[in-house]
Amino acid sequence: MRQQYRIMCSGNAPALYPCYMIWGLLWYAEDEALELPKRYPFSGEWGAILSNVMPLRTSYPLPLILNLLWISLTERKMYVAELPLSLEQMEVAMQRIDPVTGEQLYTHFVVGMAPYGRVACWLSGQRGSEILFWENAEEIENHQEVLESVSINSSLDEQCDYYINNDERVRENLEMNGLPPRHLFDKYMQQFCYRYLVLFEHWDDDEERWVKLEKNSEGDEKPQPELDFVEEALYDGTHDKLHDGSLMNYHKGGKPKKLTLQWHVKKSEYTAYLWLDDESICTAFERFYGAHPDTKADFIVRIDVEKKKFELALYRYGLKEPVVISEDAYQMIVFKNKFEYYHSENYDQPRGAWIW
Repeated sequence: MRQQYRIMCSGNAPALYPCYMIWGLLWYAEDEALELPKRYPFSGEWGAILSNVMPLRTSYPLPLILNLLWISLTERKMYVAELPLSLEQMEVAMQRIDPVTGEQLYTHFVVGMAPYGRVACWLSGQRGSEILFWENAEEIENHQEVLESVSINSSLDEQCDYYINNDERVRENLEMNGLPPRHLFDKYMQQFCYRYLVLFEHWDDDEERWVKLEKNSEGDEKPQPELDFVEEALYDGTHDKLHDGSLMNYHKGGKPKKLTLQWHVKKSEYTAYLWLDDESICTAFERFYGAHPDTKADFIVRIDVEKKKFELALYRYGLKEPVVISEDAYQMIVFKNKFEYYHSENYDQPRGAWIW
């Protein structure tokens, strides 16, 4: 008998490209499955847990096959998928333990429906997640026949019109920008090999360069900043809030979407929140990595606490100096002891946006 785990499941679709899931099933036996709880429609943060229901049992075997039927509302198309899951990959992932709670890290299977019939599946929990697969579904041409077979009497266009007209943001985006580029979500889901390298340095205004902070000599009581943790949310729908130091080692991950850095100087606590623009960060990563996403690289965050000077850059072995990421590519706000200490000139996030 296969090992069982405490697991739930959720559907997902991007906020601007909502989907109506007709049914979704994660089969763990030939005649038994976990049903994805519905939401009308799915629309939210890519990779997030968007629907929930109390399971009938406390534990289940890991699923082997995903069956999915949905309407991509902004495309006015219907897709179906039958996709296998890797039992070996899932068994390794489900052994991961939350270092804070000591409990099973992943609590949910999240199934994402993206434009152009693309399907993602993540294992996700409150403090971390990882990708299981990114695959293609099949478009259904005879959609009216399928709708009638599941007792939906309205047409495909009527279904799409109803949801689009009830979401002003989706409707306006569709009218102004149309559908996204065909490979946009492929770019989001691409992963690279990098680590975060947070450097507390001094910015020399005269020479316009970064200088390493001198270590305290005997009798010098000037305190040095110390990093507490880094948290990330990535464009591939994953996140990491584990505070276990693994983000400071080389690992595979998507492009950063949101970052949180916390450090302290003696009893003063600093927290920095960054939002990275999707087009700008995609361009920066593609130019830097080219056709070699497995190249080990450093994602550098340079900080001069006293001068309120910050810089992001990418670096790999062999370069003369890091490739600086334009300040226009991200927004940033910093708090000192919970009071605002600094924000970038382009900062326009709503109040509380840093809570994620």
